[in-house]
Amino acid sequence: MPPFECNHDGSCEEVRLCCTDTEMTLTRADAERINALGYDREEYLVKSEDGFCQLRNINGNCYFYDQKTKLCKIYDHRPEGCRYYPIVYNVRKKKCVVDYDCPSRKTVTSQDLRKVCKNVRELVEKLMREAEYRDGPC
Repeated sequence: MPPFECNHDGSCEEVRLCCTDTEMTLTRADAERINALGYDREEYLVKSEDGFCQLRNINGNCYFYDQKTKLCKIYDHRPEGCRYYPIVYNVRKKKCVVDYDCPSRKTVTSQDLRKVCKNVRELVEKLMREAEYRDGPC
């Protein structure tokens, strides 16, 4: 994994923007990994209008974000997309970019972007395939 620095300039100390109003999409494998921790998918997943399964937000934060500690409750088991963030795939441009809204975006080097882009692109392709064949709720 790339060495992104969430606390590079202290901006993530107050709130992790990546955990605020998240639209993080999960693969089936992500959900299975989280379920194995004892969580019920009905509690942490919602289905988007596009048919993707996304992490639920509670009071504007990711279901797994602990407001007191400012940490992810499942960090070691977090979704694959969370592991690559702030590198995201721009479907329209067909390329990986660094999310401009991330306060730590400047810690991501062009080498990091190149190193991770193939994985991010494959993740997006997998998510699109899974959403296409998903019937019913997440």
